[in-house]
Amino acid sequence: MRNKVSVFSKMIRTISAVVMCVVLGAGASGCIPAYNAKATYIVDIESPDGPRGYGVYIGATAEQLHAKLDNDTNIGLAIIDAQNVSAEDVGSLKAHGRRIYSYLNVGSLEDFRDYYDAFSGITLSAYENWPGEYWIDVSEQSWQDYVVDNIAAELALKGVDGFFIDNTDVYYLYQHSWIYKGLVKIITRLKDTYHLPIIINGGDMFVSKLMDDGKSDIINGINQESVFSTIEDYENGVFGEQTAMDRAYMEEYLARAYKQGLFVYMIEYTQDMRLVEKIREFCQQNGYKCYVTDSLALDGNVQLE
Repeated sequence: MRNKVSVFSKMIRTISAVVMCVVLGAGASGCIPAYNAKATYIVDIESPDGPRGYGVYIGATAEQLHAKLDNDTNIGLAIIDAQNVSAEDVGSLKAHGRRIYSYLNVGSLEDFRDYYDAFSGITLSAYENWPGEYWIDVSEQSWQDYVVDNIAAELALKGVDGFFIDNTDVYYLYQHSWIYKGLVKIITRLKDTYHLPIIINGGDMFVSKLMDDGKSDIINGINQESVFSTIEDYENGVFGEQTAMDRAYMEEYLARAYKQGLFVYMIEYTQDMRLVEKIREFCQQNGYKCYVTDSLALDGNVQLE
C-alpha cells in the first residue's frame, strides 16, 4: 500500500487563508487566530526526539501552524511544508526546543508550484488519482540541480532542521537503474551540502534497495503511512484497518530499517481508539514514533475562524 497525502492537503496549500493578524517578529505575534480543533491523537513514546510528540502538518498554512504550535509544548518534531511559510515563521515555530523539518517533493511535480512550467517537459506520467501532479524523471541533471541548489537551499536559509523527502516511490513505478541512481544523487547531494537529517516518506522499494546496496547511511530515518490503518474513502474521511498481509510486510520492512540504524516514524489515519491503542503498544515495543490523526488534510485539525 503506497498512501499519499490527501488531495485536500494539496488544495489547502494553494488557498491563502484570510486572517486579520499582525506578525510582530520571529518570536511573537500580534494575535493568534482563533481556531477549533477536532480530535487528534499523538502516540507519544520514547524515541530519538525524546518523549515529546511527533506531528505532520504539511497541509497547514502559516496561520494554522501558529495556532497549533505557538502555545504547544508537546510536539518535539513537526513536519511542515516550509515552501509556504517565511523564515520568521520557521523561527517562531522552533520555540520550546521544537525541531522543524520541511517536506521536499523530489519524485513528482505539482502544477501549483511556481517552477512547474520549467520542468513539465521532463515528467514521465500523470500521478494516478492526483490531478495536477506528475511523476518526474529524477535522472535529469536539471531537476537534480534545482532540487538541491534552489528548493533545498531556500528551505535551509529559512532555518529548517531537516528534510522530509517524498515520492521516492517513482522508483516503484519506474524500476530502472537511472531512476534509482538519480534519487541517490539527489539525496547524497542534500546530505553533503546541508548536513541536515533526512527522513524518507514511503518509498519502501527505494529504501530497501538502499539497504541492499549498503547505502542506507545517506538517510537518517523513514516515515511509513498506514501500517495499521487504511483510508477507505478520501472524500468522506472514512477509515479502516490494514489487511494482515500488508501490515506484516510493513512491520518487517520497519524492523529491517530500524535494525539498520534508521529512525522509524509512522502516520496513521483513524478515529478508532481501539486501533490507536494497538498502534501505541506496537510503537512502545519497537521504539518507533507515530502521529495518529483523523485529518486527511494533515493540517493539525486547525479550523481558523
